[in-house]
Amino acid sequence: MPKTNYIRTFVCTLAFIVTTTAHADICEFCTYEVTAENIEKFITEDKLKDTTAVFEILDKYINWQAGTREDLIALMSQEVRDYPEFARTINNFIAINPAVTEKKRATLWADSMIDKVWIDEKAMATLKEKLVLEFQGEWFSPIVLDFLNNLQGIRFNDSLLAHRYALSMLAAFLRVCVDTTNTYAIYDTVLWNDKQLEELETFSAPLQPQATTTNAKKSVSQESAAIRLRHYLDKYRGRHCSDESWNRVFSRLDSLYLELFAKAVNKTTHVATDFDETKPILWKGRGSSKKNQNNGEIIGIYPYWFASDTTKWIDFDAITRIAFYAMYADKNGQLHMPSGIPALDYLNKPGYSEFVATAHKHHAKMDWIIGKSDWTGFKTPEQLETFFANLSDEIEQLVSVKNNSIFQRVVNRLSFSGDDYGNRGDGATLFFRNYPTDSASTAIFNIFFKNLHLRLREHNPNVFLNMMVNRVDLAEDIYAVANDTGIVDLPGGIYSYANFRKIITEPVAQNGARPETDEIIDSLTNVMLVVTEEPVGRSKRLIHDNLSMYLKGDDLHIVQKAVVPVIWFDNRQWEGFSNDAIFFKDNYSGMAVAPFATDEAATEFCGPSGSIATCLKGIYNKEDPTNRTAFWVVLLVGLALAAIVTVMIIRKKRK
Repeated sequence: MPKTNYIRTFVCTLAFIVTTTAHADICEFCTYEVTAENIEKFITEDKLKDTTAVFEILDKYINWQAGTREDLIALMSQEVRDYPEFARTINNFIAINPAVTEKKRATLWADSMIDKVWIDEKAMATLKEKLVLEFQGEWFSPIVLDFLNNLQGIRFNDSLLAHRYALSMLAAFLRVCVDTTNTYAIYDTVLWNDKQLEELETFSAPLQPQATTTNAKKSVSQESAAIRLRHYLDKYRGRHCSDESWNRVFSRLDSLYLELFAKAVNKTTHVATDFDETKPILWKGRGSSKKNQNNGEIIGIYPYWFASDTTKWIDFDAITRIAFYAMYADKNGQLHMPSGIPALDYLNKPGYSEFVATAHKHHAKMDWIIGKSDWTGFKTPEQLETFFANLSDEIEQLVSVKNNSIFQRVVNRLSFSGDDYGNRGDGATLFFRNYPTDSASTAIFNIFFKNLHLRLREHNPNVFLNMMVNRVDLAEDIYAVANDTGIVDLPGGIYSYANFRKIITEPVAQNGARPETDEIIDSLTNVMLVVTEEPVGRSKRLIHDNLSMYLKGDDLHIVQKAVVPVIWFDNRQWEGFSNDAIFFKDNYSGMAVAPFATDEAATEFCGPSGSIATCLKGIYNKEDPTNRTAFWVVLLVGLALAAIVTVMIIRKKRK
């Protein structure tokens, strides 16, 4: 595996190091969510580290004179008795630190008696720095709690997405780069006031790099972290930022988050796989999924944790495809549901694949998202080839078996959805994270991908085979800065738009001629779902920029039409979502949204307490060129007349 830059390594390994490590071997599709229960537990366990409260106590004793150091220790110990985590550091500081001021009695003797001791303002600042350094990244304060409360209730499928979301929320709290933070519907309610910013500066003060020079005078780069933070806020707070400026902002935000917030987020993040394998997946569907009336391929990603949620339903009018997220492949290539049960054993139970037929009844295509992130056990090309051979068999059995009833297949053939073959799926999407990027592994994947698509097309010539990739894996990380350690890699292996262009299935050439670009685009049955990270408003432009950087001409045109950006929606940024969807409509052939479902209590409105499906329909639906109701009336009347005529003919022959 190639080396990676600092930021990407941090995102993948440190953002949720505590929680992800515990589940690394048993959970391919964990979810990450800051929960109220974990916040309450965090308050109970960590309030003893409430630095804000302790600092308020300490401030009362600036220049407070005591008779001896022992007297001052006794006094302060009583004051901070409710915060024993800090008591030892405070006591040791008072007992031995020369920063504590001593006033001695005037005497001729060298060992004159101490008359008064006190801690002046400068010494108290030194004591605070020691306390913050001792509990670096673990301190408790009202602003940490405020930050956590505003992160709760959003369930992410990937620690990377959760990490980037937290960073953009931190920008909102600081009002840094308002063109990014204004996309949050809760923007005005999370903005920190001057007092809260002062508290943040206080705790960031000790987090400065150690001086490497003996010069007494500090250089600008060696200013205190508090001063540098103030300069940073003065420069970027309340202003609009270009993408280049945002990159610089991100670097500072990233450091601040790691230093002061990451451990608190770790402690309050619930990592789980909530899938009940004893029950079938059931979704309530409404609408007719006007596929031919949508301007593009609109994919709704339905997550496994909604499988038993009776408060949700699917609005098929808003989408052309529904993708189930997700199942994973083990080291042998066998598919499993998120709970671990073999996927085919689960889905082959009577009634356990009915939800696929439900999608077909509403004239929507049904895809399976299949993932894998642990490739450490594959040491040779032969092992990879064996894995992919087994996986191909599993995917074929998953997707290509007949699932719809005979009646439903006949109806679909007679309707506008005559391309529905009634199988248990209309496509598969491969979400392979951390796949090795060496040339041999890439070549093996490419052969597997192309051969698998050929196998699936034998059962259904319209079947899709797709890839799903995090955006940051497709490009050099723009947030890498000059002082990052290690090598900054360019995209490589299967994580490149150029490689995806190689594996797109093209129409069969006529007379040996290469298919025209428009012909390839019109027949596309491979798409690349690119998962955007926060802030989507900026990452959506990065997709477009990187496509133009790595592809040219017809190849660029083809892949751009095959790219489907994915928004992981938080049910907060409604205006931002609409703006992003319009951008995707203008630049790509479609988009995907996750998690896709509508609450029973939702109103027919694109906004808070509304329906995301309403937003999609308002942007992507076009006028219906036909009257579907009239069509069904005519069809049913025709069938009835045909039945009557058939009966009359049979009776006439009998006579």
